[in-house]
Amino acid sequence: MDDTGRRAEIVDAAARLFERGGIEAITMRAVAQEAGVSLRLVQYYGSSKDELLVAVLEQHSSTSLRRWKARLSRRSAERSLPDVLRTFLRTALPTDSASRALHRVGTSIELLAITDGGAVAAAYERHLDELADVLSGALTSAEPQLDAEHARQLALEAMAMAHGMGTLLLLHRLGRQQAEESIDRFAQNAALSDEHGPRQTDKSPRPLTS
Repeated sequence: MDDTGRRAEIVDAAARLFERGGIEAITMRAVAQEAGVSLRLVQYYGSSKDELLVAVLEQHSSTSLRRWKARLSRRSAERSLPDVLRTFLRTALPTDSASRALHRVGTSIELLAITDGGAVAAAYERHLDELADVLSGALTSAEPQLDAEHARQLALEAMAMAHGMGTLLLLHRLGRQQAEESIDRFAQNAALSDEHGPRQTDKSPRPLTS
């Protein structure tokens, strides 16, 4: 196995540990045991726990972004703005084992980024920026009249909604039907209207009235 394949195997092992037990489950020795390799080999590909965590985050980000791009790029030009938002938010709902695991990993990484900062925070911020770029691009493809600033704002609002609803679903404080209804309301309210984008102020002189 070449270096790329061996590194991927070790990162996969770290990701599985992280998914099952959170950050506390990741130690160099535990990763070596999970991957079925020597501790020395793990240390060769990741000199510290933080380096392994960043690699897990980058893998998580790459998987997540590929998923969003695939879903949002399907005939995006033929979709309306509400359709794009519904697709994004419904795909984000943790409703099966795979999506629940993805949300748990994302939430754990988010907390780590907030509390510890450093390289993990920087990697997570890059992930959020890239996801916002993907979603805002899909929104402007669906509604070309939408200006870039407003598309970015809508993307960030949808991301915030996805994070919150996913956690409430996992904690059984929100049902799937309630989540779907919230998504429909959000998407419909976000539909392009006269209020979208900066208003153009009419500065032409008004006729004097007596």
